[in-house]
Formats: sequence, C-alpha cells, structure tokens
Amino acid sequence: MLRVAVILLLLILLLGAGGYFAFHYITSRGGNTTNTGANGEATPTQAPLTTTPINTTVTYASVNITIINAQQATSFADDKDTPAQGVVRLNLHAVQSDVNNVYSASAPSFAYPECFALLLPGGSKVASGGYKDLSGPVRKGNQTTWIDFPASTGLKVNQMILQIGKDTEEQLQVPLTGHADLSQYQPRQVSPNTRVAYGPLFWTLTTASIQLSDDGKQADKGMRFIVVTLKIENPSTQDLHTYPPDYVRLQAGGGTIAPEGNTAIPLQFAAGTTNTTGSAAFLVPENETSFTLILLANGSTGADKDASINFQIP
Repeated sequence: MLRVAVILLLLILLLGAGGYFAFHYITSRGGNTTNTGANGEATPTQAPLTTTPINTTVTYASVNITIINAQQATSFADDKDTPAQGVVRLNLHAVQSDVNNVYSASAPSFAYPECFALLLPGGSKVASGGYKDLSGPVRKGNQTTWIDFPASTGLKVNQMILQIGKDTEEQLQVPLTGHADLSQYQPRQVSPNTRVAYGPLFWTLTTASIQLSDDGKQADKGMRFIVVTLKIENPSTQDLHTYPPDYVRLQAGGGTIAPEGNTAIPLQFAAGTTNTTGSAAFLVPENETSFTLILLANGSTGADKDASINFQIP
C-alpha cells in the first residue's frame, strides 16, 4: 500500500513539472499570435496618423489627377523606402483622359518619382520616397495610388505645395489647402465656326483651345498646345486621299508650325460627305494669342492655292 502511494506521488510530481515547462516554453515564444503572419513573422504595425482632406483635381500630361487627401505619420507600414522621421502620404486618383490621337495605341505614361516633388513651408523641396505605382495610367486607364514624401510631422499640410512636372516642362504647383485656385492651368477655348473653301472641299474651324497638355504629353517649358477641331465637307463627286501633315499648318509669332505628332484628321474624304471631323495640335510660345490656320496648296487635296482662317484666344 505504501509502495502504491509513493508511485502516485511521483506521477503527480512529473505531470506538474511537465506542465510548468510547457507553459514556460509557450510564454517564452510570445504566446499571443494575433500579430504574426502565416510564417510566424510579426505583422507591421501602422503608426498613428492624421488625415487632411484635399479633393483637388489638376491635369498633367493629359491625366486628370485628383489629390484625395494627405496623411501624416512618423512612418507607414507598407513603405520601407521613406525614412521614418515623418512622412506625408498623398492619396491620388488618376485618369488618362486624352483621346485626340487615334493612331496611337496608348499615351505615354509618366513616372511619379521623376515628376512629383513636395515644397515644404519655407520653400525647401523634397523628392518622393516610396510609392505604390511607379508610373501614371496609360490611355483611357485609371488608378488609385499613393506617393510618400519625407517631412516632419510637425509641419502643416496646408502650408505645403505639390509640384508636378519635370524641370524641362510647364510645371504645376498645387497648394494643399483643399481650396486652391488652379484656374491658371485650365484650357481656354474659343468657337470661331469659320468656314473656308479649300479646293473642292470646305473646312470649318469649329473650336480652338490653348492648353498645357495634349495626347499624353506635357508642354515644354515656355510653350503651350493649340488644339483645333475641324469639320470637313466634300460635296464633289471625287474621293480624295490626302496626308494632312503635308498641308495643315499654324502661323503664330511670325513662324509657321507643323502639327505636333500625328494629326487626328482623316486621310480620306469620301465624295458627298458633309460632316467629317478631325483635330490637330501645335506647340506654340506661351504668350501668343493670335493665330492663323493655314491649308497649303496640295495636289492630293485638289487645292491649287492656300486657304487660311484667322482666330484669337485671349
């Protein structure tokens, strides 16, 4: 009987010791698995952040960019490229809107780190750190993305300015106040609706606009795009096959300018058509306001003399 009691006592001691060591092992491993990933790695914890609504839209390189909001934190868990001394994150929605060039499959995209900088209070400029997407959206595409800038959390967002564009381009400066006046960057348009005979054809200049971007490209520094839209009629009985870059020109500032890139003017004008449309863009010096659209005499169009339409964009 004594032997049985001794054996039972030894079993109790062994079970108690095992439970102790098991508990010690679990607690030494951290115990709580709510902050671990599938491989046992700790999930990054997001630092406290503040959000400032912006909701401002500007167009760069034919992309409508809406700055949704700005977020400030010492660091962001999904950005390992920006120093954790303070970060401003701009959340963006970008839509590629230009459809002028019917011949290109996609408009060229821009690189956010190359084209975006942040001007801090006092005027210092900082380049971007981390980003979600390297490039902006291509033709007819859109994206929701973010880009980060190193900036002390003690700085106020409403005193910062987002600068968009390369140094060789017409740059945009967007104050992050949420109510910035960006009218200086908006296109200006006139509607001449002027009709002129050109060989057997009739051309009507319906609208003309001056703007900072066209067909996915931003204007060079000191330059602007003039974009004209046209209606072409061919009341004759003959189909005409032409090449518009050979005969369409714009006169501005004493110079005569060929269209920028491919035009969106048809190559063929069928006999009896009355409502063919097209457009062309020209790169001109920024201070010009008076222009002349010139249609040069050309054998393929049946025109043996030039035709022209004058217009102004104040």
